[in-house]
Amino acid sequence: MTTTGRRFAWVVGLFVAAPLSAQIGPQGSSVVEVGLALRQVDGVKRVLMIGAHPDDEDSSLLATLARGMGAETAYLSLTRGDGGQNIIGPELGERLGIIRTGELEAARELDGGRQFFTRAFDYGFSKSAAEAFAHWPREEILRDVVTVIRTFRPQVIISVWAGTPRDGHGQHQASGILANEAFDAAADPFRFADLTGNAARPWRAEKLYHSVRSRGPGSGEAPLNIQTGTFDPLLGRSYHQLAMESRSKHRSQEMGAAQALGDRTSGLRLVRSHVGGLDDDRGIFAGIDTTLAGLADRLPARAVPGVQSAITAYRSAIHEAGASLDAVHPSRAAAPLGRAYLRLESTFGLLRGIGDSAAPLAEALAVRAGLVRSALLNAASVVIDVRAGDDLVVAGEDVTLDVRLWNGGPFRIEGAVLRSAGGEQDVGLPAEFLAVEGQTEAPQTLEPGELARWSYRIRLRESLATSRLYYLEAPRDGDLYRWTGDPASEGLPRNARPLLRAVGEFDIHIPELDQPVHVVWGDHAEYVGVDRELGEYREPVLATPALSVAIEPASMAWPEGSLESRPVTVFLQNESASGSSGELSFEVPDGWEVTPSSLRFDLRGEGVSRGFTFDVRPTGPVDAGEHVFRAVATRDDGARFDEHVDIIDYPHVERTLYLRPAEVRASVFPVRMREGVRVGYIMGSGDYGLEALRQLGAAVEEVGPDRVREGDFSGYDVLVLGIRVYETRPDVAAVNDRILAFAEAGGTVIVQYNKYEYPRGGFAPYPVSMGRGRGAPRVTDENSPVNFLDRESPVFSTPNRIVETDFEGWVQERGLYFLAEWDDRFTPLLEFNDPGEAPTRGSLLVASVGRGLYVYVALAFFRQLPAGVPGAHRLFANLVSLTAEDWNTHQARR
Repeated sequence: MTTTGRRFAWVVGLFVAAPLSAQIGPQGSSVVEVGLALRQVDGVKRVLMIGAHPDDEDSSLLATLARGMGAETAYLSLTRGDGGQNIIGPELGERLGIIRTGELEAARELDGGRQFFTRAFDYGFSKSAAEAFAHWPREEILRDVVTVIRTFRPQVIISVWAGTPRDGHGQHQASGILANEAFDAAADPFRFADLTGNAARPWRAEKLYHSVRSRGPGSGEAPLNIQTGTFDPLLGRSYHQLAMESRSKHRSQEMGAAQALGDRTSGLRLVRSHVGGLDDDRGIFAGIDTTLAGLADRLPARAVPGVQSAITAYRSAIHEAGASLDAVHPSRAAAPLGRAYLRLESTFGLLRGIGDSAAPLAEALAVRAGLVRSALLNAASVVIDVRAGDDLVVAGEDVTLDVRLWNGGPFRIEGAVLRSAGGEQDVGLPAEFLAVEGQTEAPQTLEPGELARWSYRIRLRESLATSRLYYLEAPRDGDLYRWTGDPASEGLPRNARPLLRAVGEFDIHIPELDQPVHVVWGDHAEYVGVDRELGEYREPVLATPALSVAIEPASMAWPEGSLESRPVTVFLQNESASGSSGELSFEVPDGWEVTPSSLRFDLRGEGVSRGFTFDVRPTGPVDAGEHVFRAVATRDDGARFDEHVDIIDYPHVERTLYLRPAEVRASVFPVRMREGVRVGYIMGSGDYGLEALRQLGAAVEEVGPDRVREGDFSGYDVLVLGIRVYETRPDVAAVNDRILAFAEAGGTVIVQYNKYEYPRGGFAPYPVSMGRGRGAPRVTDENSPVNFLDRESPVFSTPNRIVETDFEGWVQERGLYFLAEWDDRFTPLLEFNDPGEAPTRGSLLVASVGRGLYVYVALAFFRQLPAGVPGAHRLFANLVSLTAEDWNTHQARR
């Protein structure tokens, strides 16, 4: 291989374009892959969209730009959506952020964009930009936005939000403000001059647009409408339809969307431009030179003719490839694609020695070279597959690495080898090669249809780091993630470097070309398994500790003065192939006693799990507050393990590890429950209320699906309905008449927050509404002052006296989906307001129904109870303890 060729391969490796996913067409549809790549390789169009959250993005516009116009697109979400709700599981906070990050990745695979983030942690809903910037250091988030702009270098920036109160959510407003400011700051060499790498080079985007979507009265018409409903024969559907599949990846936020036929548009308003007036905008790239020739013209005069000639030849080959592409015989495009690849190689040779002025063109050509190479391999039906023998690997242990090269096309392949680095085959982590299994290391020749295979057994070194997400390596600084030790990953969805990878090279001999096309490739390893029901599946290879240490329950509410003994179960799961044995200890602070103090464990086999029970009790009165218990597993070789490995694994997102300390926090506070109360808990989308009631001493059980279906709630005094139950449990909605009959017969029904399905479905015993226009009332300030509308109500007096201090220490918000209007038979009991807003009373209401009671409570118990907030537990205990007799007696006295 020539020196120029080696440098060319290195540059291609540095600048990797967003992969084209087989999901957009039939599985293995090389024609779709080649066709989409060809749309991107002639010219340079880059668009960056900026929003606040996952699912803020205009997916239809991204799909149209990337898949239709061939633009390089990216979406910068300030946050990972950590503060939202979750319809598919119990994960909240950082764990929800992992899910929503994965949902964005899955969406971008479809609509063709890249994905970036800032360090901002989503702390929850807010109502003003001022509140957002009170949580986020404005200059630090601006720095992150500027870094992405300078690194991605878009000609066009689209801000989803305008930066005004009309945007609604305070984080939306902050996103718009920062996008507007970053448009100028990124071009200013004196702003953030301490940044390094590409981010140190100022970049001036040519246009700034604001997205025009439904923002209520006064939002105005969009001066520029981009058609997104155009049918694309290559995709077999419109860009809007593809985008709706992309949008449906946001499953945790119930964003499933229909793939509607016909006309659709996305509206934009030009607010800043360096290439023309704001009133005569004729298109998103109008006035912008997006040609490769335009970049070549910026080179020194002596270099321009030769480079322009090479670019002209390259473009001619690309156009020939497009004309040759055949759905039945995609290999017909291979020759012109190979010619284009060789032209790019010669162009890189011309650029050598020119200096910094060649960098913009070199980088643009490197991206196109990656796309052309992928298109060539697809057209030639060459398949590369790198597999690891296990999905969860452990430092110091062995794993197999299997590399397969399948020449599925009509061309001859020669010189196929895995590349070496330092005497070892190139894998993506420190490892020792123990064995080569049954194949030659000599270069291989593959005739059409033949398969080459390289198999190794490698030993991972003891220094192998756990697959912890880079932005979770260190604790957050308030509502700002800390990025430490991995600059290459900063701003990306997850760690940039894969755990295991292979690199190889080969020559493709295409008869129409006078020389072979030399291809250098690199790919990361995946684990490939087979489910007997679902078939083949793939998982990323993740490095995990040999032992996971998990504690149940995850948190504890401990009534002050209780000296009872409680069981705590520690679950150990072994992932070491050689097994793990040692001693498990449970550590408690002074004033507590644990029995036994330690237990032996001996776990043989990967994935083997076992629970160990310890009894914990106070040795006497303990102070109110938080007490931390910890579990530590010490192996016989001295290795210590004190983290719970939580595998976040949903079918629509990439499998990810979330590691947290193996500890449980016991919150001690004064609390009582009504003696003998029997509670049935009907779970909704998932919350901690059932476990909290158990720890408070209630006789509570989950009402199973069979009993719900029968509508048999006999034997209970109280029915508690979990959050969003009417949205997620159609079986519950179907027996709502039986739930109301339970109240009429003398029971108490407690309904926690639900969304708009609740008032629309008429599930309450009397008419209620959540409002119109900007949605249901909510109070986002967790420190909002509380006003008791009836301080002597049994809700606040029996069995626990609820006062203002019980609303201290709440997290994220007071509540959401408050009622806006209600029948006079409901009695509101609390009043809150966010700063600058009128008070709202729809958070907690009680009504008599027959001989019983009906309660709607929209306070965010689902956040407060797992956080161990004492006052929330005490109020929850009062609601469950409430009787119709106490309520009616009090109401009669008023």
